[in-house]
Amino acid sequence: MTEVAVRTSRRQGKPVNFEARNGMFRTSFPQKVTPHFLTSLTALVVACAPHLADIAYAETVTEERARYVQPDASSPLRFTPINLANGSKLTLISPTRWSETASSLIAVLNTTHDHFTRLFSDIPAFSTSIRLMDEEEFFELTGAPKWTNAMFFRGQIILPLAKSKAIDIENLNRSVKHEYTHAILSALSAGNLPGWLDEGLAQWFEGEESPGLRAALRDWLKNNDPVPLDLLQGGFTKLKAEMVPAAYAQSLLATRIVAEKYGFPSMSVYLMLLRDGVDKDTAFESAFNIPLKDFEQQLGRALKRWAAKEGEE
Repeated sequence: MTEVAVRTSRRQGKPVNFEARNGMFRTSFPQKVTPHFLTSLTALVVACAPHLADIAYAETVTEERARYVQPDASSPLRFTPINLANGSKLTLISPTRWSETASSLIAVLNTTHDHFTRLFSDIPAFSTSIRLMDEEEFFELTGAPKWTNAMFFRGQIILPLAKSKAIDIENLNRSVKHEYTHAILSALSAGNLPGWLDEGLAQWFEGEESPGLRAALRDWLKNNDPVPLDLLQGGFTKLKAEMVPAAYAQSLLATRIVAEKYGFPSMSVYLMLLRDGVDKDTAFESAFNIPLKDFEQQLGRALKRWAAKEGEE
């Protein structure tokens, strides 16, 4: 199954739009963002094939079908290898016109990686790449919906930028932290982390919570039960469109409860068990000392009480 994590843009004064996507498809509620995006390793390899010899640790990848748009000859790609703690390796790829912007992301990546190392101790070594791409080329390449501004696909990250607009560094950094969190969590859990916790942690570590996030969930809970966690194990493509904003908001709040009630040492155990191939329900109960179904019942009651208290956060 194809796994994709996507961060969507929100225009001032307008609600966030959500649409279904192929495979596992996850979205967040970023705050005042500009488009950023991530795509598959194969699309990246196709785009960068002439330059792959420059990357000493390039990995063998499975072939994927993708439409490729040749980069402008006037904007050759720049490759910046980055060695991170615990032996992880990352390649930052960008047209030379954005090389200064790309270089500014190195500190964000190192800080994020170090933060997770402190939380979870050793992070299994992994390799990934981040590419800055012209947004027109990106949408032509991926066929992604226009509201998407960041994509994590099979461990690879792409951030589309507009040639005609000034780059919002603050929001670019948020997108990098969000998507790089997905990459780290994938390494920590061998790709087995449930979607609600994966997306919840990515939203949390991205930075300040979007002000519209809890409002979306409260509106949903006025007439509906909380979204069942069984529906949030992978992607959210099969959810009803009106359920999607609440699903992402609920994922963040549920993740906060897990972290604050049980702590990151227990979460670290959970990730390790998932990485070792233990099934999700057994791993959850072993790490947090509560069956997942009991946690979900407690979560549902807490969300209902919270939603009934209008104006309280």
